[in-house]
Amino acid sequence: MPPPTPFQSSPAPAAARLESIVGGTLALLTHYARMPDLSLSDRIACNLALMARHPEASSALRSVCIGLFTDWLGPLQVQDAPAGADWRDVWPMPPATQ
Repeated sequence: MPPPTPFQSSPAPAAARLESIVGGTLALLTHYARMPDLSLSDRIACNLALMARHPEASSALRSVCIGLFTDWLGPLQVQDAPAGADWRDVWPMPPATQ
C-alpha cells in the first residue's frame, strides 16, 4: 500500500500573497468607511492595481479590480470630473453636535 500523499496545508506563495493583498484591501476599505482619508484611498487604489496585475488572479477578478481602480483613483484634477459630479466621501459627514 503506497503512503498517503502529504496534505498541503499552505497555498502556493503567489496565491498566499494575493490573499494577503485582498485581506489588506478589505481592512483598508473598512477603515475608510469609518473614517474617510485620501491617503487610504490612494492605498486602496494601489492594492486594486496590484490585484489586477497579480498572476494568480482570475480574469473576472482582474477586470473587477481594473474598474474599481479607476473609480478609487478618481479624476486627477477637478476639471477632469464629469459635469455635475461632486467630490464626496463614501458616507456623508454627520451633523456636528455639541
